[in-house]
Amino acid sequence: MIEKCKNCGGKLFFSPKDKGVKCANCASVFPIKYNYNFTKKPFEQNVEPKVDKLASSLKSIKCKNCGANIMLNKQQIQAKCPYCGSTTLIETKTGKLMYIDSLIPFAMTKEEAIAKFKANLLKKFYANKRVFAKFKEEDVVGAYINAFVFDLIADCSYAGVLSYTVEHRDKEGRTQTITKYKDVAGIHNKRINNLTIESDSYLTQGDMMQILPFDYASAVTFEDDFLQGYVMEYKDRLFNDCFANAERIVKRIVQREILQKYNCQDVVTLTINVSYPKKEYNYCLLPVYFFNSTYKNKHYRVLLNGQTGKFGKFPKDGLRIFLTALFASVLIVGIIFLIWFLV
Repeated sequence: MIEKCKNCGGKLFFSPKDKGVKCANCASVFPIKYNYNFTKKPFEQNVEPKVDKLASSLKSIKCKNCGANIMLNKQQIQAKCPYCGSTTLIETKTGKLMYIDSLIPFAMTKEEAIAKFKANLLKKFYANKRVFAKFKEEDVVGAYINAFVFDLIADCSYAGVLSYTVEHRDKEGRTQTITKYKDVAGIHNKRINNLTIESDSYLTQGDMMQILPFDYASAVTFEDDFLQGYVMEYKDRLFNDCFANAERIVKRIVQREILQKYNCQDVVTLTINVSYPKKEYNYCLLPVYFFNSTYKNKHYRVLLNGQTGKFGKFPKDGLRIFLTALFASVLIVGIIFLIWFLV
């Protein structure tokens, strides 16, 4: 790791544009070699958190406001919590870390992320723009979040009852909706690649799904220098917990495909048994920008994929949604009265 600028001793930060660390003082750039690598390994090679060389090069920080844990490189003096935007951070004992297989570097700078955020906020008609009216650059935190990325082959056997509806016209010409049922059983094989599971309790899998996908072809072997100027999420969900979450997602995917196979809409009962002849994973760091804001004593957060630029959900403007619904209702009633009057 390059700790200080070799030319002036200034502070360094990772620059996505320059693909290296850049001096904040003299703008000198020191390139980082991108060793592209995103290999998966069998589950048998999984080792639960252990102390590795990364633990000695980072310091552990705890947010006094929300309780989140993050990691910083030891040269970093000041940072904000990515989850709540607080600066009330205290240093704690460095926890055990798991060996990082790969990392996807940030592909856009904070300035580019902010410009993209402002442009998207203007485009979103139902976004609550008041929430971010006093938005500042320091409210943005770039963080590497942890994820297990699974490749799975799922061999599934299933049995159950599905339902579907049909429309029936009686002798008087009235249309009725009738529910019918199908007894089903069979085998369903599914291959899923790059199933990405968030491994920190301060973000949900739903948060992760909003900003997927990442391009794993651009993943590289982890180097400390990629963390310069960013924070790193501390993993607090264990491997087995993350795989259990992956299994639940696999079953939902298989259930949806079984419904499609039989042209049904709903499940009455359905048992799905799954075995995995192939299970591989990669423990990867993913680049995310966190946009934090407090409005009327309530915290709001929007996520941005730091590689692709895909946004998570913006807070909704309830008043604008209500007025739109009211206008639509008045318009429909007006059309009905107009038709009635003309007839």
